[in-house]
Amino acid sequence: MIYATAAETAARTRFSRVAPEGGLLWRSDYFGPPPSPKGSASVDPTAMGALEYTPPSPGETREPQAFLVEQEVNAVVHPHFHFVDQFQVVVEGGGAIGRHAVQPIMAHFAGASTAYGPITPGEGGLKYFTLRASADGTGAQFLPAAKARMSRGAKRYILADPVLPSTPEALAARREAVTEMVLAEPDGLAILMLRIPPHGRATAPDPARGAGQSMLVTTGAITHGGAVLGRLSALFVPPDEAALVAEAGPQGAEILVLQYPRGEG
Repeated sequence: MIYATAAETAARTRFSRVAPEGGLLWRSDYFGPPPSPKGSASVDPTAMGALEYTPPSPGETREPQAFLVEQEVNAVVHPHFHFVDQFQVVVEGGGAIGRHAVQPIMAHFAGASTAYGPITPGEGGLKYFTLRASADGTGAQFLPAAKARMSRGAKRYILADPVLPSTPEALAARREAVTEMVLAEPDGLAILMLRIPPHGRATAPDPARGAGQSMLVTTGAITHGGAVLGRLSALFVPPDEAALVAEAGPQGAEILVLQYPRGEG
């Protein structure tokens, strides 16, 4: 089953929490179970969430997650980790993750139990997606409060180079679909951009090369299942599905594909 949610649909779920610095943290849920409780305590770096994470049992497949976060100027997400692999993609605004400046369109991958942050918005705020192939509903595990929950083992964090969206004029003038590779690792971890001309088609890589693919429409629109998915719409293609064939609308489309690494064994 391919998951797909239009930006307009997800916008109906938008709500805010108050960060310790006083600014608002907004979240819009696309698909999958809620990634954390809705109360402001879930963004308090001094608190350790009450929810405990239970790993999937052998053979269990959990739903993917996709949600959009908007940080106002005075809203910092303090250093933390999660229990599952995830991508985050900056789509608007600017700021920094740790000591590294970020801008649209810029993606990073954080492996399970890998600490990162703080996520600090710039003067215009910061907007980014969080995307996961396997759901985690426990919320941010802030450090040092949740340090004892962090599993041992190798950590992995990769901040990819920015991949700039085309201008409407450049996309309208495109005549052939192209695949622009941003990152490719031996275990299937990959980031790439599909750039599709008006009314054109493009086939994404086989999702079985990794552990499935999250996708974001970053420019223009595509059709899927009879629906139009415009800018900031999100999809997830499981590894046992056929590769997605995307058909662009009259303005063309650009799709960021984020492929998860294969697990051990």
